[in-house]
Amino acid sequence: MKLIKSLIVITTLFILNTANAQTITEKWTQLNDYQELISKIYYAAENGNLEPIKNNSQILVDHSEALTDENIPVEFRSPKVKEIMVLLKRETKLANNLVQKNASDIEIKKALKNLHTTFLKIVSL
Repeated sequence: MKLIKSLIVITTLFILNTANAQTITEKWTQLNDYQELISKIYYAAENGNLEPIKNNSQILVDHSEALTDENIPVEFRSPKVKEIMVLLKRETKLANNLVQKNASDIEIKKALKNLHTTFLKIVSL
């Protein structure tokens, strides 16, 4: 019986955490726009296709610039979110610079992986 209760608690916490991740992107329109594009770019790159990042790196920068302190939903405003948002913008610009300089695919993929990890930090908060 104790095991069943523990599983129910763990499942509930998982569901609540997942719902929270969905809520931040639903409530923060600009982050949702960023998420849609980074998801397409990142998963294509994981499969060896770097064309989406090469064709959309500047658009991704534009989406990152739209992430401002003023448009963070009140319930998600915290120094940590703001700190990670600044890092996300910096890493997005770095990825764009690598694309613009025709850097190697390995360098671009590495920058994209770091960028995606930083994005996930915002969502997980």
